[in-house]
Amino acid sequence: MPPEQVLRHFGLSSPLSRLHPRADVWLAWHGQARVVLKRTSTRYGDAVAAWTRRLAADGTRIVTPVELAGGNPCVFGDDRWVVYPFVAGARYRGGRSEIRAAGELLGRIHAAGARATPGLQEHVTVRAFAEQDVRDDVTTVLTHVCAAFPELADVMRALLEDRVTRYVTRALPRLRAARLPLADGSWDHKAANLVFVTPEAPTLVDPDNAARLPRVYDLAITALAFHLDPGLHDGPVRLFTVGEWGVFLKGYAEHVRLTDEERLVWADVLLCAWMDEALWQLQDDAPGWRDVRTAPLLLDLLRVPHPFTLLESWSEPRALLDL
Repeated sequence: MPPEQVLRHFGLSSPLSRLHPRADVWLAWHGQARVVLKRTSTRYGDAVAAWTRRLAADGTRIVTPVELAGGNPCVFGDDRWVVYPFVAGARYRGGRSEIRAAGELLGRIHAAGARATPGLQEHVTVRAFAEQDVRDDVTTVLTHVCAAFPELADVMRALLEDRVTRYVTRALPRLRAARLPLADGSWDHKAANLVFVTPEAPTLVDPDNAARLPRVYDLAITALAFHLDPGLHDGPVRLFTVGEWGVFLKGYAEHVRLTDEERLVWADVLLCAWMDEALWQLQDDAPGWRDVRTAPLLLDLLRVPHPFTLLESWSEPRALLDL
């Protein structure tokens, strides 16, 4: 359904202005208040709404669906739409106070999420991907690498082959047998989805991907994905540095202390998170590989330099995780 029709159903005012270059995310008005109209793919909209309201009631900075007479979120045919309040503030710029506050917010969310939200999608372990599907994605990634950085093609081919082998033969079998602490999390905790009212007070503004999953898996995905979508934040176009990751973990540790088992399997979790989040991004973002600004970020994500080197640098991550 076109957003203009959804706007009328919700009783919102036009004109619409687009907030995201690729997604159906629109600024509109509800009376005198600015709101965000968003098309969402989640089938768990009511559970996500309940999760955000519980967090907000406990003082966590997260948007919750606006109370509307016709119900919110709503389903229109095959489309699902939700209306959130517009949060005024600054985009992420990469300052250490912002990084620590982002880590603290994720820790707060995970701590509150120890109690499950009924109806939220659940993953009792990491997501598993068939070897052939992974290899098909690798083939696509190598096509992008050959076009953007042909001098690195052979090195990246060997790196990816080694990574796939480790994933299939070691990391995934071990984690399928593990039973890690679960938490309700946004599964999308990154700079592009945070608005900073102050550098110490970020608000999560896109909670639609929420799920119940191993909290250390959500943490690993955040480590890899935090600086993705650089057009939607003003921070660095690269992965976290060692120092920045330590600052993030300091904030996270204000609310969550990882168990010994979570620390022990960190390298495997990080590899599985890379297969889940990073490999998809690398094969899907053909325009990004052609863009001189974003191609280095994708190459960074492909190589996963220190402190996220798979797997040796993080086989004993206790020092950073104890910060």
